[in-house]
Amino acid sequence: MRIAQLLLPGASEYERKSQRIDAAALTAAGFELTSENEADVAHVYGPDPLPALRKLRIPFVANARPRNSWWFRAPEPAAVISPLKDSAHFVPEAIDDLYFAERIPRPPDGRYRLGSTHRAGIHQIIDLTLHRLHRFRDDIDWLIFDHPPTLDELGGLDAWVDPAAASTDFDGFVAEALAAGLAVVATRTAINLQRTEKGRTALLVPYDPNELTHAILAALFKAEVHRPRIDAARQTISKFRAKHRVRTLARIYENLGQ
Repeated sequence: MRIAQLLLPGASEYERKSQRIDAAALTAAGFELTSENEADVAHVYGPDPLPALRKLRIPFVANARPRNSWWFRAPEPAAVISPLKDSAHFVPEAIDDLYFAERIPRPPDGRYRLGSTHRAGIHQIIDLTLHRLHRFRDDIDWLIFDHPPTLDELGGLDAWVDPAAASTDFDGFVAEALAAGLAVVATRTAINLQRTEKGRTALLVPYDPNELTHAILAALFKAEVHRPRIDAARQTISKFRAKHRVRTLARIYENLGQ
């Protein structure tokens, strides 16, 4: 079966990583990635809502619907996929295999380092939380990555934090941090509840700087709190393997291509 992948400007980091992983996994599974003119089905990776798309001659799947107006009606995807299990077309999240390798922690140097990924809407709560942390400790640094963190970069951290505010923000790289064996603190969004087995593998808190502060201190300094979650994550991280995602995508593609 021939698949055309269309990565649109403005696509989230989640959609960009999904496209990269899908390209490799689909090819390994025997699918042919080709141009739209030669494909049976297209997969559109874009922002939410999608921009007005020109009419595609083949059925396509996407992560969102287009924004229509009274003077223009954009073509609709045949299936809108989502990593959330209660969606009509659930497609599980996948991460690169490299994150399943053993993470080599950095030697202690008297500092504690948190990590998060940059995107709009998180910097204010990070500043407020860091201000509160520094009331208790002056040895905590918070690194903000403007790119997907590598396994080596995760190895230089003591904990990972995803202060997502929006329910549609899937860009926190929580799955990668769990697979790498880091202590994780995240806000209680639907995707983070699902990623962390409802908090069994990470500390989940409301979107609040005081709650984040207490959870981060526990993740850094209370082994009895974070260690059982890290151990539990080891038992569940295989759900992020690309083979699960590509198997689900294959069923959707094949149904559309019939």
